[in-house]
Amino acid sequence: MIVDLNLSGKNVLVVGAGHEAERKVEALLSQGCEIIVVAEIPSERIHQLWVAGKIRVKEVAVTGGGFLDYFDRLALVMAVTDDREVNRKIVDAARKRSIPAYAADDPEISDFSHPAVINLYDTVQIAISTGGRSPLMAKIIREKAEIIFRKIIQRGHVLQIRLQELLRKEAQAILPTPDARKKFLEAVLKDEAIRKLLDEERIEEAAQLALKQLREECSHKI
Repeated sequence: MIVDLNLSGKNVLVVGAGHEAERKVEALLSQGCEIIVVAEIPSERIHQLWVAGKIRVKEVAVTGGGFLDYFDRLALVMAVTDDREVNRKIVDAARKRSIPAYAADDPEISDFSHPAVINLYDTVQIAISTGGRSPLMAKIIREKAEIIFRKIIQRGHVLQIRLQELLRKEAQAILPTPDARKKFLEAVLKDEAIRKLLDEERIEEAAQLALKQLREECSHKI
């Protein structure tokens, strides 16, 4: 089962600093979580992200999972070292602490598999998963599918998503029922004036117009 975890504001630990660790970190950057990388020698890319303040790094040699006690409120642990046995020890240690964990190339002991992800504008994520059976094939399928999805999902769609996110909060405060909120958001989706503003990337003006319509509609009902 593929799920989309809410990691916003939570701590995620990535153990390792090779190519696989870089991929996991890159996938986490858009999730709003605190990313902590544990590795004896960070790679150049990991170091760049560290210097830029996008992640934290703990430089230490890892041989087991005891180091997990040094970190609080871990929501997820990803063991992606080059040592399969070390990865297993880290997963075992995380499991004893009731922390979901993943080991690279070892789906049998992992609590979840990590899909190949198509990330569009840091807003739309499309997961390609083989359930851990073949990460290589998941990667190949992702590369083929990404070409298609980048043609289908355009910038205007992404701006509509961001607009709907803004409006949902306002609608929840004004409209009393889920059906009323759904009807309003569907009307926004079809509104030609709002769509034109989004095509011109004038999202703030689009939001103001939609909110004006929402308040006018509510005032008419009172």
